Formats: sequence, C-alpha cells, structure tokens
Amino acid sequence: MNTLQNILSKDDLIEIFQDLGIRSGMTLIVHSALSSFGYILGGAETFNDALLETIGYHGTLIMPLQAADRGEPSYFEHPSVPLEKMEKFRQELPAYDPRHTETYHMSRAVDNLRRRERSYVSRHPVNGFVAVGRMARILTAESSLSFSLGEDSLLGRLYELRAYCFLAGVSYENMTALHLAEYRAEARPVILQGSAVSQPQPHWQKFLDLDIDSQDGCFAAIGRRLEERGQVRKCPLYKGEGKLIRIDTAVDTGVEFFRERSPLYPQKKNTF
Repeated sequence: MNTLQNILSKDDLIEIFQDLGIRSGMTLIVHSALSSFGYILGGAETFNDALLETIGYHGTLIMPLQAADRGEPSYFEHPSVPLEKMEKFRQELPAYDPRHTETYHMSRAVDNLRRRERSYVSRHPVNGFVAVGRMARILTAESSLSFSLGEDSLLGRLYELRAYCFLAGVSYENMTALHLAEYRAEARPVILQGSAVSQPQPHWQKFLDLDIDSQDGCFAAIGRRLEERGQVRKCPLYKGEGKLIRIDTAVDTGVEFFRERSPLYPQKKNTF
C-alpha cells in the first residue's frame, strides 16, 4: 500500500529555510522541484507562503518565468520545427501575455507566485521573471528585448544587490543567474532571436541575444568550484538537497571559469 512520505507543513518549511540560511530582508531568486521536499501540505501555495514569511516584509522573492517554446523556431530541438512550418509558427504564435502565457517546464511554484495580487511580472516574451516583495516592481521594470539575461537585465540588478539564489532540489543547470557570467565573459556567440509580442500591435519581433547554454556541463562545473571553495550552503531534503548561493559570488566564479576556457583570454586551463 502506498503511503505519503515526509509530510511537511508551512512551519516545517520555514524551519528548513532558516536552517539553510535564508533570512528576513533577503532578495532571493528561487528554482524549485517541490517533489524533492516530499509531500507539502497545500503544495505550491504553502511553499511560497513559507518563503515569503521567511524573507519577511522587507524581502523580495523572484522566480524565473521562462517560455523557451516561444522563441525563434529554427533553434528548436527534440522536436524540431519543419522548415516549411517555420513561417506559420512566426505568424500565428499568440503574442506573449505576462499574466497568462504558459511557462515552459517550470515549477508549479512559479505559476502560484504569478497569480498573487502583489506580484509583478516582467514583459520579456522568452526570459521573463515574476517577483513579490519590496523590490519587485523595480526588479521587473522594462528592459531591452535584446541580451535579455545580460548586464541591464534583472540578473544584473540581483548582482548589484548581492542577492541570493536558492536551488530547492534542483541542479546548477537550473541556476539562471549563471547566464550573466556567460554575457560578462563573452562565452557564447551572438544569435538572432525572436518571439511574438503584443506592442504596439501583435507581431513577430526579432532581437539579438547570446546562444546561452546551461546543459553543456559548464554550470555543473561552476557549481563544483563554488562548493570546493565553501561558497555554497547546503541542507538535505527528502530527495536531493537545497543550496543557497550568493549571486555575485557565483557570477564572478562563472566569469573566471569561462575565461579560463576561452581563446579570447591568455590563461587557458581547459579543465572542469
């Protein structure tokens, strides 16, 4: 007979978060797999309530609101878009709506946070964010379509604020903030991206960005380096672990890592 394991309440989650080092007043971006905690009473709503209570009135909670399936179709893989269907894709894809467009492979916590009355949502059609808290409106303010995770993005602001990233049962490949290191180190080629936008009227908008990649082993290697240097706080979860990392430290380590591997810079270790 199947039974529920590791049943957690909001108070249980708050204790876990505080033991990890999450504090009142923090600016915190969270990537989560709720199943890693076991069974949360109330699911995503309770998870977010616990986070917001832990960081308090002066804190800010951010989550990525990404929709990679709404970008330039020629880059799609597994499955790819047939060449003869690409123009149909561009012309008929509904324009991005920050409040209602579905996310792509994101945690249930993201949609729960977006539905909250006090939430602010950025308008980027591919690499958006949702935030609740003291800095939410400023952090999600308009930024350029081009180079959407670079210096002028929300990630750049989190770096300046010395904000933290909480990986709740997910790997370093999920750490969106490390994309800022790709931009600073000029580690990826520039590509032509695009998406359907609604302003000034619905249309397909082209823009420039980097060909970012979190799945080639680099983010995992940066994470190992951070751990070796004692710059990651950890706590065990029912499945996996939670990790708390300061974003400026992670990005600086990422820039160092990418530059070691780049022909643009003199030092070349080329090792993970």
